Amino acid sequence: MRKKTPTARNNPDKRSRRHFRLNGTKTPRLRHTPEAILPFLTFEHSGTEEALQLLTRRLLQAQEDERRSVARELHDGLNQTLAMLGVEVSIALDQLPSSARSARRQLQQIRVRVEQLSEEVRQISHRLHPALLEHLGLVSALRSYCSEFEESRRIEVRFVCEGSTSRIPFSIATCLYRIVQEALNNVAKHANASHVVIRLHLGEHDITLSLADNGQGFRVQPGRTPGLGLISMEERAQIVGGRFSIESSVGTGTKVEVVVPAKETSKWEPLSEITSPGK
Repeated sequence: MRKKTPTARNNPDKRSRRHFRLNGTKTPRLRHTPEAILPFLTFEHSGTEEALQLLTRRLLQAQEDERRSVARELHDGLNQTLAMLGVEVSIALDQLPSSARSARRQLQQIRVRVEQLSEEVRQISHRLHPALLEHLGLVSALRSYCSEFEESRRIEVRFVCEGSTSRIPFSIATCLYRIVQEALNNVAKHANASHVVIRLHLGEHDITLSLADNGQGFRVQPGRTPGLGLISMEERAQIVGGRFSIESSVGTGTKVEVVVPAKETSKWEPLSEITSPGK
């Protein structure tokens, strides 16, 4: 008698390997599952909103943990190696006679390139995981990032904060910081703007982050798939229970806004404790 091939219905191993849908998007199967989300992959496929929110938050936390790890490796590993290389090049320059003009010129060029590469690695490390955000909070991190953006892109940035930020959980602060990063990146690439105003308002009922530029703007077309940058900002806002909106028209600039209800902050306190320094 021919043996019946097991199917997903009667094979528990196959039945348990399911896709998950986050914000309406079907996620791929995870070949290597981050340890941070393992406890949330054991629940039955009930489709409850609460379970999916918990999974989403753990995925976000795992991503930030990985960013922190890579940033630390770049800073403590590669950047230190580049620093030592720069010192060795300087020593070689000191030992060369002044008559070896060609060799000295080449070594000087190498030293400049090593310094440039070291600065690029530092900036990449900072973008992956800004230490100021973890140690001094959202406002200090945003002020620092805006200053760096202003200097490197030659676009004036004004940052305004209203209210106390002491009650913003670290995970929500991280999401808002990443949204500002993406929004300013869009301004630099597409807006052709000379001025940007960023406002962070902490009211009694919600947290509001807005970014407005004086660039060329564009026509917002409902139903049309936006760029990856806008999709990323909207998804991050949804992850923390917030609302994302964009206003723009040709010739009048663009404004993006994220509003996170105050009630959502209490849901993130446990994750804030997990990802805070020293934990």
